[in-house]
Amino acid sequence: MSGRYLPWLGVPLQHGPWVAAFAVFAVTPGGLWLLALVLERRLMGLRTGFAAVLLGDPLLAVAVALGVWRMGAAAPGGPAGRWWGLACGGVWLCFGLVQWWGELRAGFFTHEQAVAPTKIWHQLVVYPLLGYWLWTAGVGGLLAPGAHTSDVAGRVLIVACVAGWMLINGYDRRRPKLGHPPYDWRRLRPFPQPWSASSRTLSAYRTGIGAEERVGRR
Repeated sequence: MSGRYLPWLGVPLQHGPWVAAFAVFAVTPGGLWLLALVLERRLMGLRTGFAAVLLGDPLLAVAVALGVWRMGAAAPGGPAGRWWGLACGGVWLCFGLVQWWGELRAGFFTHEQAVAPTKIWHQLVVYPLLGYWLWTAGVGGLLAPGAHTSDVAGRVLIVACVAGWMLINGYDRRRPKLGHPPYDWRRLRPFPQPWSASSRTLSAYRTGIGAEERVGRR
């Protein structure tokens, strides 16, 4: 029944909702949190990290799990089929590359921030993987037959989780945070502080640090 899943990429979706949710959570925010801790030598929290990652991405894990639960043993077909899912993952990879370049040109991140391990992981791993998983499981779950109350509730929750993620993303864009530190790959660690306010996110970080220092002196 799993013949319409992509090899390797579709494996987490073939073993039930809990495995699917764990796979999404392991990629984000789990993978980002681990890279931040090991390579960037920092704890990624809400003070410096984007809410869309720390709060929004777990909603996507729930949406994928709900989609897998709704599909049951049936392999996804039609608009949720393997080639549609692959195309969606490819589109999100392209979006990640365009966004990467656009953020650099707009001064949202500096070049040193744009090559931080968490940023590379987010643009090249998170986007295509979640693009495939969310499309396949989300669309498959929405299209799965069933008219019972639990079926309707499942569909509503899938949409609500994705909508919540979108709203949190919009919130982040209006309230930039550090997100990714300026990174020195030669030393495998961030550049030493203080960092100049040479991007919108670094400026927001400096402003936040300054506010904390003023409060601490009171």
